[in-house]
Amino acid sequence: MGLKKIIRFCLKLWKSLWTAFRRFWFLFGADIISVTGSCGKTSTTFFLSKILCDQAPCYVGIRENSAKTIKNKLRKIRTPYRFYLQESGIAYPGDMKKIVSNLRPNVGVVTTIGRDHHTSFRTLEGTAAEKGILIESLPRSGVAVLNADDPYVMGMRGNTRAKVLTYGLSDGADVQGSEIHSAWPNRLSLSVRYKGEIVRIETGLFGDLLVISLLAAIAGGLALGVSLEQCAISLQGVESFPARLSIHRSMQGGWIIKDTVKAPFWSVEQVLLLFKDAVAPRKTIFLGSFSDTPGSDSNKYRRMARVALDVADRVVFVGGKAGYVKKMQDPSLDGRLFVFESHREACWFLASDMIENELVLLKSNVNSHLERLVCGQYSGFNCWKDSCEKQIDCEECSESGLTHG
Repeated sequence: MGLKKIIRFCLKLWKSLWTAFRRFWFLFGADIISVTGSCGKTSTTFFLSKILCDQAPCYVGIRENSAKTIKNKLRKIRTPYRFYLQESGIAYPGDMKKIVSNLRPNVGVVTTIGRDHHTSFRTLEGTAAEKGILIESLPRSGVAVLNADDPYVMGMRGNTRAKVLTYGLSDGADVQGSEIHSAWPNRLSLSVRYKGEIVRIETGLFGDLLVISLLAAIAGGLALGVSLEQCAISLQGVESFPARLSIHRSMQGGWIIKDTVKAPFWSVEQVLLLFKDAVAPRKTIFLGSFSDTPGSDSNKYRRMARVALDVADRVVFVGGKAGYVKKMQDPSLDGRLFVFESHREACWFLASDMIENELVLLKSNVNSHLERLVCGQYSGFNCWKDSCEKQIDCEECSESGLTHG
């Protein structure tokens, strides 16, 4: 073994030992919660943080959720916590094993299994197997919080020693949601039942797509000893995590729904259909790039164009993928279907032609940074890249011209 390999080995060993020491010293006796799933894990973590932070000191690890960043965060703990809440994401086989070996959670929450990781895992079964390692790792004294509406998540039930607490809309769910109302301009409200007790929660959320994340968070709170009533109090009026169906008032008096972080193709239609029952003087949908689209891209973009045209007055495609729908433009769709390869042109279109209380959806994956259609209207904004690999909002980026440092 060469000197360089010995140094790398020693450094790796030191980091692992230091991580274990920090975890023991600052998290001894703490409940450690890991939240995973193909969709909804960020929102679930955010909602659960609202519940737990009302109870005791709680560390919240959100967005930066890879095995490497989680290990780095554990190594840098500087204060004790009663709860350590961590969103856990995977990209490749073996990632979840690395996460649980460092985090050692006693509560695991799984939201959904979808096709976000088609390239790495190919099948839903493969994705479920990787995420299911979290549930398999839980101690006998722990709690597995599982989505009763997702058969792939419920398939994890038989692979854990921990107690199982289920949530969802299904009749058999331990934590069950019902009486859901969300048609815009109303915000999401729902009833939640647990062991015969029922509470009503009035949120500040758009649509009903985040119901499962809310129920997952409530079930997580219950698993940690928080009462159903207290969970409801913590979530009254809750708004969404930024860029996850977050609601914004525009300069022109319209309403903008920003969903610009994830857009795996399998989930895009679910978001578009939120506009079906919405009531507004005009409804406009802006679509950027999707991700994980096995098969013909052109067919999939045209399919989403047809879905969007069924639920909105105007549909606008933006960016390099917009060309896929150009052939759909004909006189029958004049004033309804628009194509802009330039984000700057799309920004000008939105800024110059918005009516009072118009409802606008921005839907794309993070590389499209479709939020530029809004922040591009701010003074000083100067970044109009066709694509960007940065995983942060343009408003937080020093290259946008809106921030310094």
